[in-house]
Amino acid sequence: MRGYKNLMKKKPDNFMLIGTTGVGKSTLFNALLNRDEEVIKTQAMVYHDEQTIDTPGEYLDNPRLYTALISTMTTIDTILYVHQSNVVEHKMPPGLFTIYNNRVIGVISKIDLPDARVEEVRELLKEYGIIENIFEVSALDGRTIAKLRKYLIERNHIN
Repeated sequence: MRGYKNLMKKKPDNFMLIGTTGVGKSTLFNALLNRDEEVIKTQAMVYHDEQTIDTPGEYLDNPRLYTALISTMTTIDTILYVHQSNVVEHKMPPGLFTIYNNRVIGVISKIDLPDARVEEVRELLKEYGIIENIFEVSALDGRTIAKLRKYLIERNHIN
């Protein structure tokens, strides 16, 4: 249990969360960074330590706003693409993740929903080119968040 407590003290950095409106990006952002803040609707980019970014869902929902995502990707090593577990529609514009050489991690959120279709969403993420590094998370299960946090910390070699 001691290792879990030490992991909870560390914070990953240099990533941005991308996903459509309502998929749980801000909740995940706060959980990954151990922020005990109320989750409110993200209206603009939210920066933590300059290189950790939560993005509004509208930036992916509205093609006119893709440029904000694309320009922000230039400063980030890792993109966390968050897709809700009960939505199997294509929401991603083709080629968005191949513009720069970012590491892309797929996150299937809200896996505790009664109508979750996790395996179908996993296949959808594979169609987007996210083959490995797909995490299933629930804000109600801290172990799922800790697993993703651990991966991010280890990948960024944070001590």
